Amino acid sequence: MPELSAVFEFHGDLTTLLRPRWRNVHPIVQPVTRRASVKDVIESFGIPHTEIDRITCDNTEVDFSFPVNYGQRFNIYQVLPPWNVFQPTKLRPDPLKRIRFIVDVNVGRLARYLRAAGFDTLYNYHWDDNQIVNLIMQENLIVLTRDLGLLKRKQVQFGRYIRADRPIEQLREVMQLLNLEKEVKAFSRCLDCNRYLQHVSKEEIMHRLEPLTRKYYDSFSMCQACNKIYWSGSHVEEMRRFFR
Repeated sequence: MPELSAVFEFHGDLTTLLRPRWRNVHPIVQPVTRRASVKDVIESFGIPHTEIDRITCDNTEVDFSFPVNYGQRFNIYQVLPPWNVFQPTKLRPDPLKRIRFIVDVNVGRLARYLRAAGFDTLYNYHWDDNQIVNLIMQENLIVLTRDLGLLKRKQVQFGRYIRADRPIEQLREVMQLLNLEKEVKAFSRCLDCNRYLQHVSKEEIMHRLEPLTRKYYDSFSMCQACNKIYWSGSHVEEMRRFFR
């Protein structure tokens, strides 16, 4: 190792998130030219802190604020499923009290799939990064995005850079990461506004139903916030099979 340098070894698929110039360099030997925390140095390589589960310096576990000095060797490990966000760790001493997501516009369709599975999910395609961060400062939320810059914001403690392309696979990715398979409450929330649905009798909404819907369906739910009506059509049954 060159003098006045530190070594950084990234494990798992963290290497895919490195900036292009570092992607095929293993390990990375970096000159130490200024005083900086290990979090700042890692993120300068392109990887947001939300993707990291554990950091060791010369085989001793350290936190994000640990200062980097020359002659040190760091191993950086990715978050792996099942991720227990309720358990305090060295990097995240303040765990979550509940699972609640906030989704940005980069993976906006994922929000509807999460709501379809019954998970509390905030989403508005008008929100920019600053508005999302403001919401996180009010309540600690899990950020789901493909915006690495958003995940590097210091206010974001829990987040995921979504790897999958198709929304249904993105949902699978999130559920497997957080071990949520047993927490599914299919079609209990409104897909548009995230509120819980309530059963409504067919007679109450008969005047709002199309003739074929009126003829073939008898069980309905309605969102009390936006008054949208739901019933178990073919697309619902397809999603139920996916959840099973």
